Parts: sequence; C-alpha cells; structure tokens
Amino acid sequence: MRAYISGALMNVPDLPAARALYERLGAACASAGCDAYVPHQHADPLHDPDMKNVEVAEKDLTAISAADILVADIGEPSLGVGAEIVIALNARKRVLAVAAEGRRVSRFILGLLEMHPDQATFFRYRTVDQACAWLKANCT
Repeated sequence: MRAYISGALMNVPDLPAARALYERLGAACASAGCDAYVPHQHADPLHDPDMKNVEVAEKDLTAISAADILVADIGEPSLGVGAEIVIALNARKRVLAVAAEGRRVSRFILGLLEMHPDQATFFRYRTVDQACAWLKANCT
C-alpha cells in the first residue's frame, strides 16, 4: 500500500510546524504498513525554490497516481490540497481527510468527501496523536 500525504505548504502561518505534521501523518501511515510519500520531502517551496512548477506538478501527479490512499490535512486552506483530493477521488482512490478541532474547513471539500462515502472519510482530532492513531487504524 502507498499513501500520498497532502497538506498546505505555500501559505501556512508556520511552515516548519506544517512540515512536522505531514511527516507525523506519513509516519503513522508507515507504521500501518503504507509507504508514505510526503511531497515537501521531494519538492519543498523553500528548499527547492529553483524547481520548475511543471516538475513539481509532475512529481506530485506521479505520486498520487501510484498511491492507494490520499491522506489530506484540510485544516489549512490550499488550492493544491483541493486539487489533489479531486484527482484522487476521480481516480477512485481512498481519501482520508483530517483537520484539527476548531479549524474552519471548506464546505466544498467536505461536500466532495460526503458525496463519496465509499471512498472518503473525514476525522476531526484534538491532538496529532489522535490523528495518527486514526490513520493507523484506517490506512489499510
């Protein structure tokens, strides 16, 4: 099994914290037996500023295509995360979406997830440990 970890990178208020969250989510999937692709480890906006936009898109599209599951942090607004969710749903992949309690989440994204109950599940967490435990239980 392969998991693609989707999360905002460009406009997050604390990029190091966002990276750490996505790495924790990826580690949770790995502990459940899923090989996790964490995009910023392959095309980070700060570490790889000279990477061409097309190269970033190609890397991520290839990784989404190879994944069985898309894990999406939808607690931060992101055009990229929304696009990745739609791509995964259209490819009939499972989507596991998470957001911290108290975070405002796009009603459009929630609607997309609700329209695909056989593919998509949403979980609100109080702690990152809760999100990781939920992923471990659902990344199969």
